Amino acid sequence: MNSGITYFPLDVHLDDKFDLIEAEFGLTGFAVVVKLLQRIYGGQGYYCEWTKDVALLFGKNLGFKPGDNVVSEIVEASIRRGIFDRNLYEKYQILTSRGIQKRYFEAVSRRVKVEVKAEYLLVQVEQNYKNVYIFKENVDISSENVNISEQRKVEKRKVNKSKVKETEAADVPQDLIDCYQNNISRNYITSMELDNLAFWCEKVEPAVIEWAISEAVSHNVRTWSYIKRILENHFNAGRTTLAAVEGASRNYLRDKCDSGLYKSDIDHEALEEIIMGKL
Repeated sequence: MNSGITYFPLDVHLDDKFDLIEAEFGLTGFAVVVKLLQRIYGGQGYYCEWTKDVALLFGKNLGFKPGDNVVSEIVEASIRRGIFDRNLYEKYQILTSRGIQKRYFEAVSRRVKVEVKAEYLLVQVEQNYKNVYIFKENVDISSENVNISEQRKVEKRKVNKSKVKETEAADVPQDLIDCYQNNISRNYITSMELDNLAFWCEKVEPAVIEWAISEAVSHNVRTWSYIKRILENHFNAGRTTLAAVEGASRNYLRDKCDSGLYKSDIDHEALEEIIMGKL
């Protein structure tokens, strides 16, 4: 799923970093940097991978001839001048910066959930952006770890997987897990589903999630996407407790009745006679 954005701000007055790129490479340099920003914001949102193959295809799409190294030269100059972070480029082969990440997280602050990689972050997001979900992965593998035996790798993966499941399960009440398994997942719950439940337990009361599950069952739409839409609608409206959700539901039904949408066209006198056996 694309986590990027469709728009990003570009200041009228750019700093000297951009002016120096334009002074060195002309308008081509400026255009390439803007295209790179489009690739970042429109793709992952806060970074983009930058390998030799990516650079080759990027230059081809911009119309540069094979063997023309101007794109790589512009990127190197941009890293040298601080437009992109040197440390993360050398370590992970990505292009990003503190300013890029700050603008991205501001742009997606209203989204329900934004997933990011801890290793790629240059800004503090835990306190400022409550919708950001940080996950870690070991992308800096040493040669010593690479040479480990295959059997030991498998054993380690099993242990890690078990620890992850225990951690996730600890964040989700057992009653909620049972409710989800009995009604949605047919007695089996995946780690992704458990992760989704853990995420929403941080946003709303677990009882609200159980209520959303019951709504999915009553409408015979037993899917997580349906449950998620229910949760998002209430969360975006500021309802995070079961009392608030049930109150809103009662008000909705009362308004429907008052507006006449639930009024029946049945002849109640005829119905009464049928019940009493007069017809």
